[in-house]
Amino acid sequence: MATSDFVGRERELEKIGMALLGGTRLVTLIGAGGIGKTRLATEAAQRFHKARRVPVHWVRLALLSRDSGAAAVEELLARSLIDADFSGRSAWEAVLDTLRRRDAVGRTLQTILVMDNCEHVLDGAGRVIADLLEAAPGLTVLATSREAIGWVDEQLVPVPALSREQALTLFRARAGLTGHTVAEEETDLAVEICRHVHNHPLYIRLAAARLLRQPLRMILRDLTGEASDRRLRWSPGPRIGAEARHQGIRDVIAWSYDLCRDKERLLFDRLSVFAAGYDVDPENADPAESDVGAELEAIEAVCADDEPGGLARAEIDGLLERLADQSLVTVHLTATTVRYSLLESVRLFAQQRLAERDGEPARLAGRHRRYYRDKVVAAGAGWFGPDEQDLLDWARAAWDNLLCAIAGSLTVPEEAVVGLEIAAGLIALRIPFLSGSLREPRRWAERTLAASRTLDPQPVPLQVTAMSLITWISLCQGMHHDADRMLDECVALCLPDPAARAGWRERLDDIELPAPVEFARGAELMLVRRDVRAIAVLARARERFLADGDRGGAAMSELFEALAAALLGTPAQALETSRRHLDHAERSGARWAASWAGLARGIALTGHGDTEQALTVIRAALTTQLAMRDQWGVVWAVHITAWALARSIRDTGGGSGTMTARARDIARLVGGGATLRDRIGVNMSNLGPFAIETEIAAGTARAVLGESAFAEAEREGALLRPELGEVVQLALGKLSLDRLPVEHPVRQRRPSHWEELSAAEQEVAVLAAAGWTNTAIAARRGSSFKTVDAQMSSILAKLMIGSREDIRALVPAERQAQVADEAARKPQRGRRS
Repeated sequence: MATSDFVGRERELEKIGMALLGGTRLVTLIGAGGIGKTRLATEAAQRFHKARRVPVHWVRLALLSRDSGAAAVEELLARSLIDADFSGRSAWEAVLDTLRRRDAVGRTLQTILVMDNCEHVLDGAGRVIADLLEAAPGLTVLATSREAIGWVDEQLVPVPALSREQALTLFRARAGLTGHTVAEEETDLAVEICRHVHNHPLYIRLAAARLLRQPLRMILRDLTGEASDRRLRWSPGPRIGAEARHQGIRDVIAWSYDLCRDKERLLFDRLSVFAAGYDVDPENADPAESDVGAELEAIEAVCADDEPGGLARAEIDGLLERLADQSLVTVHLTATTVRYSLLESVRLFAQQRLAERDGEPARLAGRHRRYYRDKVVAAGAGWFGPDEQDLLDWARAAWDNLLCAIAGSLTVPEEAVVGLEIAAGLIALRIPFLSGSLREPRRWAERTLAASRTLDPQPVPLQVTAMSLITWISLCQGMHHDADRMLDECVALCLPDPAARAGWRERLDDIELPAPVEFARGAELMLVRRDVRAIAVLARARERFLADGDRGGAAMSELFEALAAALLGTPAQALETSRRHLDHAERSGARWAASWAGLARGIALTGHGDTEQALTVIRAALTTQLAMRDQWGVVWAVHITAWALARSIRDTGGGSGTMTARARDIARLVGGGATLRDRIGVNMSNLGPFAIETEIAAGTARAVLGESAFAEAEREGALLRPELGEVVQLALGKLSLDRLPVEHPVRQRRPSHWEELSAAEQEVAVLAAAGWTNTAIAARRGSSFKTVDAQMSSILAKLMIGSREDIRALVPAERQAQVADEAARKPQRGRRS
């Protein structure tokens, strides 16, 4: 339900709010399907977040199939909660690290987790919730379900039907979406329709959608309550047993389905092969929340055909619009795209109908897999160009459908190759680094690789490519043992003769390995061994990718070649290779590639060139990566900024005010960078040259500041809030810690500047904190308004705050009673300054 659809529910919102405030661990909203539990949970969570700034995480369990177990719930939990995780820790450990919060002095802080749509996976969800509540002391779970979870201290909040007034308000809003305004003389008809559908929000939405085909009076005539009732077997009320409740939902969908023409029904049924979608509030959703649904091109490619009685491509667009009008298809609009999906309950209904069409499910699923295979393979090889942004945006939005296609391939043995092509293509497209998880794409690649080994003959070239990409991902996760094992297996496939591959790791000659293997080998030489030979191996990989026509693979090899040269090579190698790669990337029009080329260039300039130019290049790259939601790149740009600042200190010497300020920024970036790494699970200790350069930068700052001052600045950086971009703003040189709000953890840790105020200024500050206006203060103290105005300006400057409302938090504890007394005595009238 959209934000504009939210009406009433004040009693339920109050119950939920009091439960969240009171420390209740599990609050479950229960009610019939479609009654508005999810929307109520959204509203309650948003209000609580705004009031208390408590982080809220969401898990949409409707994406799971019925009776999925605890393992599937855990997997979805990790994918939903962990914005990014490049570590080797387990998914469960990553989830707990996300949900456990403590303040600067170690006190447990509250976190809200919304577990939406538990009823169809009740056993699995219940076990996971119980484990979470035991392992995360500050966690509160807000669940939605058609029945209770069953936890011992669960608080249930029943979600009833809407009141008469609320139901009418909702009906009017939904009718307006069809172009029908409910006139005053039609109010009684609308109220009667709502009454007949028990003021149930979902039923109201579907009833209003009928206005596209029927007037109000005809809709009401269909709701007789007799055998002729068009609702088929609707349940008599919103609070019923689980199975009957499911039956009622099916009948509601069937009612709208019955209104469809044959071709609309056919398209609706075929849409069930796409991944399920969900409602998105376009005004408040995180950008990632809008990455849902399938674009028109995909639906045309999968659902259209030239068979008699089939669907022509030209018909699809219009049919989608009519299905959306009837609330059967959900439309997802962004500034530049429109995508479509079926909500999970609607998709299940459509799947049942598709199963009644002989041979259709398998045929459509195969077309779906091949469409996404073709798209991702082409994108993986050809992203290095001006279409890069569009391809990355497409892959983000198609993520659920891509995983749906991979999962489907595992159920059909002969389709393992298609699944492996998709999984490998996603890594080649670099989507793991932009989706926020290396673990999940690697796991799918490993599963499809294992499935492909049951085939005869086996797809060896594809397996070699996939194994090379898994090696690369493992290296980035810092999992050296896994990378070594996979690379050994990969080389064994390429060189089955043991004599031919003997001592291959130490050999300098070309042993004719394929381009992907050379790339993985070069990455290992750089990240694990810190071996300068990585430059030559990666150059060879670049040349072989180009010979194979794989521009994307060549671009990644050239990037790593530039990084290896910048980190390990001679000054000439570093400057020449990084310059060549940056020029190449910028000419290509690929923004993400150019931003990473900028980082490589920044590293080279830091080590062997102009550090001020390095900072400019690095910050430009960071700005691009931030805009493209590249969390992996943002982490490293923050660290590389610290490297450049450290080099500027070493070049010019310490001791000056500027160098001291830069040393503090380095320490804060080290602390903030550690917070960023912990947040997304980056294990820097196993990323050789990156760890070494960061430690060198920290050592430079320590030498300038001294151990104690460095540690304090590092702690300040660790207290910056990554979710608000404060660490990034510091790296960009745009954050002044002195201008942070007084309630910010950094400001709270600092000593007060109260003692810098004169005695007169302290008295004026107390009155201002008590709410006295400048005019009233002047009258009270026998001063002129101009004098008090000047004193207020001085107070704000000395306390380093922006408004008089911030003064109260900075008044010493021993004078807070005086503030309270003066607040009680302040004049009730007077000119406000």
